[in-house]
Amino acid sequence: MTVASDPGAVLLSTRLTSHVRELTGSEPAVEPISVGGGAALIDRAAGRIVFLASPEKPAGALGHLLLLASRHQLDEAVVIYDDPSAAAVAARRSAAIDPAPTIQLVDGLVLREVDPAPLPEVPSPAETPPCFVDLCRQAGVDPIQEAGIWRGEVLGLEVVRATLSGVEIGVGRMDREAGVVLHGDRPPAENLVSVADTVRTQRRAGSGVHPLATLVRERWLRHDLITDPSTIGLVGLVAVDPADTSGGLRDSVPAPAVGVDTAGARVLVVCSVGGDPDLVPVAADLVLREDPDRLIVVLPDRDVLPTLLAAVERLAVRSDVIGVRGGWS
Repeated sequence: MTVASDPGAVLLSTRLTSHVRELTGSEPAVEPISVGGGAALIDRAAGRIVFLASPEKPAGALGHLLLLASRHQLDEAVVIYDDPSAAAVAARRSAAIDPAPTIQLVDGLVLREVDPAPLPEVPSPAETPPCFVDLCRQAGVDPIQEAGIWRGEVLGLEVVRATLSGVEIGVGRMDREAGVVLHGDRPPAENLVSVADTVRTQRRAGSGVHPLATLVRERWLRHDLITDPSTIGLVGLVAVDPADTSGGLRDSVPAPAVGVDTAGARVLVVCSVGGDPDLVPVAADLVLREDPDRLIVVLPDRDVLPTLLAAVERLAVRSDVIGVRGGWS
């Protein structure tokens, strides 16, 4: 993809060229390209890629850098940020990548290294709300605790949540709030069964593009693997907190779980759908947090692509990528 003609992309490209001069002491031999909300300079002859993160979307820069470096088989990779927080997170995640990308922060007119951000603290387990698990089980809903919140899911899709004010039933925040107003006088068990059954009618094989079938499919994959971990050679598997907090049901955030294989090794499983460019950086954070003996990245068969395979291989832990048939197929 060539540099776009809009002023923002041109400015980003010009800045990248200037930064590369500073890094190498010479004029770049190739022109930058615009990609992934940033700009990249890919110099195959020098075996180097330099990526300048967009100031508006800095979080995705490391993922795009790793995919480009893997596609072009370049070991030397540099990513430059204007945002100190994004740079610090990237520096932390780079510790689980081999070879590790170089993280630089723009400081006035010069570049400097940045200290890695600490790993986010995992919230302490919350006490199980009275009768919440029983309520979920009665409706055929899976109770799960994530980020200190108790939720109930149908094939990975949240349909109920325990809050300080009680139980909220529905798919997504707006549906839960509407449910409190419209069905507040209805017995919770009856209401949850109705919502769960509605979700099941759409969240099934061959259900097409209905929203209830397409939302958070990475969590659907995780649900199926937890139900039968033997499909990926494990003898047990439990969900763990994701590395990033989802901004909503339409956000795709890799869904992790931790299990044990037949040899007794601790295995981190990360489920993803749709070629998420943030997959490898997120997996790096999870590797640092969970300290597994092995990593298995699970994707739908169609998403197992050579570039992604090469990027996963850069993680500094024994890693495998497994393609599976999604429950929606």
